[in-house]
Amino acid sequence: MRGYPALVSAFFKSQVREPVSFFFVIIFSPAVLTILALIFGNDPAPQFGMRGFVDQMLPGFTVISVVIVGVMLVPQNQLLLRASGALTRLRITPLKPRTYVAADLTVQFCFGMVGAVTALLVGILGFGVDWPKQPLGVLVAVAFGLLTMLAIGYTLAALYPNPAAATGIGNGLMVILMMTSGAFIPTAVLSDGVQAAFKFSPVYHIAALVDASWNGSAWPWGSVVVLAGVVVVFTALGTLLFKWDRAR
Repeated sequence: MRGYPALVSAFFKSQVREPVSFFFVIIFSPAVLTILALIFGNDPAPQFGMRGFVDQMLPGFTVISVVIVGVMLVPQNQLLLRASGALTRLRITPLKPRTYVAADLTVQFCFGMVGAVTALLVGILGFGVDWPKQPLGVLVAVAFGLLTMLAIGYTLAALYPNPAAATGIGNGLMVILMMTSGAFIPTAVLSDGVQAAFKFSPVYHIAALVDASWNGSAWPWGSVVVLAGVVVVFTALGTLLFKWDRAR
C-alpha cells in the first residue's frame, strides 16, 4: 500500500500534537485509577470477595482507553478531517481508500493499546496488583476489544452530521459504556436486571474477556460470539456508509 508509512507518520504526529486526545487516551484511565486507589486503597474487602479495590477494578480500567478510542477519538478525527476538506483533498489523489483507513486504524489501535497497558502497569507497579495469570490473553482480549470499538467508531463517524455532534453524543455514550465495563461499579453486585441490560453493551463483553484472561479462565464463548458479530456488522456498516465529503 503506497503511502501507508507516510500516512501513519502524519496521523501519529497529529495525535501527539493534540493534547486533549492524548490526555484522554493515554492519561485519563491511569489518572482516575490512581485517584480512586489513593482514596479507597487496596486492602482486601468482603464486598470484593476479600480482594482489594484496585484488584477488583483494574480489569475494567484496562478497557477504558478502548472505549475512548472507539466512541470519541475515531469519530471526532474523521468528522474534523471531513469538515476541513482534508478527506476531499485526499480523495482526488492516487491514494486508495483502504490505505487511508489502514493507516488511521493502525495509529488508533496503537494509541488504544498504549493507554490500556499504561493503566495495567499503574495498577500492578503502583498499587501491588498481582500480574494477570494470562498476560498475553489480556493483551489479545484488549486488541479484540479495540477492533470491535474501531469498527463501531467508523460507523459513528459516518452517522454523525458534524464534530459537535460527535463530541456531545460521544460524551454521553462514553459514560454509559464505561459504566458497563465494571471499572466503577463491580457488575457482580448489580441486580440481575441491570446485568441483563449491560449484556447489550459490547464493552461488557470486552471486559468479560479481559477478566477471564486475568483470572486464568477460558473466554466465555457468548462474549466472543457477540464481539465477533459486532465486528462483522459494524465493519460492513462503516464501509458502506464511509464518507469522504460533508455531503454525500
